[in-house]
Amino acid sequence: MTRQAVVPAADDTNTADAAFASILFSPEGNQNPYPYYHTLRESSPVHQSILGMWVVTRYDDVLSTLRDKTIGKNVERFMQGRFGGDWWSHAALRRMGTSLLWANPPMHTRLRRLANQSFTAAVVAAQRERIVRLLDDLLDPIAEAGGGDIVNDVAYPLPLSVVATLLGMPLEDAPLMREPMRNFQRTFELGLTAQELAAADVGAQFSDDYFTEMIERKRREPGDDLASSLIQVSDADGEALSPIELVGVCNMIIGAGFETTTHTLGNGLRALLKNPDQMSLLRARPELLEGAVEEVLRYDAPVQMAPRMLDEPRVIGGVEIPAPAQLMLAIGAANYDPTHFTEPDEFRITRDESPAISFGAGIHTCLGWRLAKLQAEVFYSTLLRRFPQMELAVEPVYRPRATLRGLESLHISVTNS
Repeated sequence: MTRQAVVPAADDTNTADAAFASILFSPEGNQNPYPYYHTLRESSPVHQSILGMWVVTRYDDVLSTLRDKTIGKNVERFMQGRFGGDWWSHAALRRMGTSLLWANPPMHTRLRRLANQSFTAAVVAAQRERIVRLLDDLLDPIAEAGGGDIVNDVAYPLPLSVVATLLGMPLEDAPLMREPMRNFQRTFELGLTAQELAAADVGAQFSDDYFTEMIERKRREPGDDLASSLIQVSDADGEALSPIELVGVCNMIIGAGFETTTHTLGNGLRALLKNPDQMSLLRARPELLEGAVEEVLRYDAPVQMAPRMLDEPRVIGGVEIPAPAQLMLAIGAANYDPTHFTEPDEFRITRDESPAISFGAGIHTCLGWRLAKLQAEVFYSTLLRRFPQMELAVEPVYRPRATLRGLESLHISVTNS
């Protein structure tokens, strides 16, 4: 399937403004932002939008900015600009202020180092068998019924169960986190409403209370899990994570560890179903699985935009940007840059080109990227093994989101092996 790019006039700021507004606010942009990314990148690749932020869309510019240690995240200024001086009164926004996701060095360096001690490649690899068992159990009802909603019945509970039990939550508690975390994640969207912020506050308070109690319990009775390990680890100076930091890391691991993986699984399966030649190729050549996951991440990334803040003037992509300034790095646009990806609108699992930027880059590279890729590999290979025929039963619809891109549902019909 090919998405047709909109070809604008060169250096057309009005066209770029319209394209960015469509990505953020229009139903068409929510369902398919990629033609608008092409328009934005081709008309004004480093563009100050009508909202004030600078939108960066070319692969090289996005990647170099993500890797630049001098370009950080100023949560105070970002939140002040979006929500005003009382932003700290909201539980959901307070979490941003103490989160590893928004921290800069040296705080980020310390938190990341401590978290990495308990989130190693070996820990992730050890999850494979459990992922396989969980996935087979979730797919049994789909197989028996001859189809079902893969997103809500499989792609949500699988990563949520994996990351919750890895953290040390009882498996039966995992579903409790779905709606609170989904509501909290809405704060990443630029079009957040007052009602959505209120729901995000409730969700944030629920998970804060849950993890505060869980951490107290694990201090008394530590287990063989990530939360217990995080409580016990310390850095070179012997300084452990504080109670607030522990709650923040637990929230980050749950929030970032399940919903973006859910979207990777759902978006990727949709791409395979919409491109049956590629699905057939993957069936015939399972050794292409790793490359297929990489193409899924490029073609329909679960995270489409990443904010950064400039405290000093900077030239990006030949454009001088004054300070202070807010940057919005358009990962979705960078992953479709034709200078790095031949025929970027084509879904092609045999690509051997630049790596996708979907997990970020630099010091803020996604902490759980190994676990997300492992789950994707098990998910696609298991579906292809169990179901020799898979078809869309209903045309899927994306959630009305611009930053975290994922499907509302994905109903398929299957034939069992």
